[in-house]
Amino acid sequence: MNTDTTTTKSRKVIGRMLSVGIVIAAMALGLEALYNTNYYPRTDDAEVFANFIGIAPQVDGPIIRLNVRDNQFVKQGELLYEIDDRPYRYALERALSEQATLEGQIEDERRRIAALVSGVAVAKANIQDSQTDITRWEAVIDQARADVANAEQGVTRARAEWAYSNNNLHRIEPLLEKQFVTVDQVDRARTSEIAQAEALKQASSQLQLSQAGLQSALAQYEHSKATLEQSQAQHEQSMHAVTTLEPLVKSAWGASVGGENRPL
Repeated sequence: MNTDTTTTKSRKVIGRMLSVGIVIAAMALGLEALYNTNYYPRTDDAEVFANFIGIAPQVDGPIIRLNVRDNQFVKQGELLYEIDDRPYRYALERALSEQATLEGQIEDERRRIAALVSGVAVAKANIQDSQTDITRWEAVIDQARADVANAEQGVTRARAEWAYSNNNLHRIEPLLEKQFVTVDQVDRARTSEIAQAEALKQASSQLQLSQAGLQSALAQYEHSKATLEQSQAQHEQSMHAVTTLEPLVKSAWGASVGGENRPL
């Protein structure tokens, strides 16, 4: 009886030990399978997930050289690929050519503005000269008018003296036959009449000369006024051209400098 009981207990212990061993072996096999599955997977149909980094260049164009391969480790600043830069170089050369043309046009306009500014100064100087000429010719006209007035007075006086001498000659000539006057008195009267006639002629010539001087001064005065008006018109045109062109040149120059292209 004791022997059977001992055998039964032994069998139970062994059974329990086998169960525990089986459980431990199953757990060990499960852990090993999990480890192999995670670190050493094997399958005929699988997918691999990895991190992708998108690269977008600043310019578009065909790639002429690729300096990396698949799954290669790269560092910051390392050259990955090269894009064909010939279209951009052509665009740069064209832009530089257009810029040079524009700068040449700007320089031409600057020289034109400089010439217009010089023209403004010349027109301003001409205005001052014309104003001076007008003032001078006004004084000349006043003097010429005074000369004409004096000449007219001289003619009037000479005519009156000639008339007196002529009347006196015609008055005493008939008296010579009656011997109321002497021959010498008649000769003196005739000489006086001739002298006064010459004086009247000279006074008339002086009057004509003074009148001609007045007309010349008036003509010069009108010419100076016309010159002044012309100089003022030229000055206004030059000023308008300068004020119109200068902002355009500055704007074009700013666009040229602001849009300057640099090599890639």
